[in-house]
Amino acid sequence: MPVTIANLPWGNRTPDLFIDAMVKSAKVLERFRLVDNVKSKANVPIFSAALTFGSDLCVFDPQSTAGINEKEMTVETYKWAFLNCKSALESSYRSVLLKQGQHNEETMDAQFKDWVFDYFAKLSAQKALEVAATKLTTEMAGDGTVIDFDTNAAITSLNILSFMEGAYKLMSAVMLAAVYGDADRQFKPAFFLSTNAMQAYQIAIAALYTTTPQGVVEGNIPPYYGMEVIHFPSLAAGEFFISAPDNLVMLTDEYNDVRAIDMKYESELSSDKIWGQFKLGFSYLKGSEIVYAKNFA
Repeated sequence: MPVTIANLPWGNRTPDLFIDAMVKSAKVLERFRLVDNVKSKANVPIFSAALTFGSDLCVFDPQSTAGINEKEMTVETYKWAFLNCKSALESSYRSVLLKQGQHNEETMDAQFKDWVFDYFAKLSAQKALEVAATKLTTEMAGDGTVIDFDTNAAITSLNILSFMEGAYKLMSAVMLAAVYGDADRQFKPAFFLSTNAMQAYQIAIAALYTTTPQGVVEGNIPPYYGMEVIHFPSLAAGEFFISAPDNLVMLTDEYNDVRAIDMKYESELSSDKIWGQFKLGFSYLKGSEIVYAKNFA
């Protein structure tokens, strides 16, 4: 017998988790540490420990320490709404794809409806990227523990490598230890570059070779001094920063919330109401393990 598929609303499409789809559309956000189930604010733990060694086997001297600090992080609500009246498509060539009769709930044909939902997820991903860049860099700029590197100039392919080297030289001992494998590899730093900085970096790297390697030709992003270089498209043109991806935090109310986008037919308006609502927040654990580079002039 033929396969039949019910015309279910987005909220019942369990394989298509809206926030998950949104984050995967913005690849850089997948690298962040996720704190889920936050309605307003959360105290995120930051762990620390130190060992004190002795040599007397018969003495128990508990001088080693462990501690838990907390950092309060918040989320904000983001909501959008879209109204589609049945007459909009009825008067177009796509009217042949709609159900016959006036008293039915179909205002968009299946192909257009699927595209709308998927594209709204991508637009929400773009919003999430913008929020992430704004929240993180605003906090970095006001945080005295973050290590600042002043570029004193716009980023170009002629100076990007010297800027990255300058920021690299300011990295703390803990950050360098993670790069060299002498500390927790979970917190190995990476470069997060804006679009123009990434473009400048690729041009500068290619210029170093007499014969450009195939990987560079194919658009692969070479590491820098053993550190991953990650594209963060919503950063301002003259900015980049160094941080372990796991030091960056994304907070949301329910990561697997399929109802973050919803739809309802209003019969008296002959219209579909489509809306999205989700909570997002961005922060970081340790400012002392971030180098923030920009023109501070």
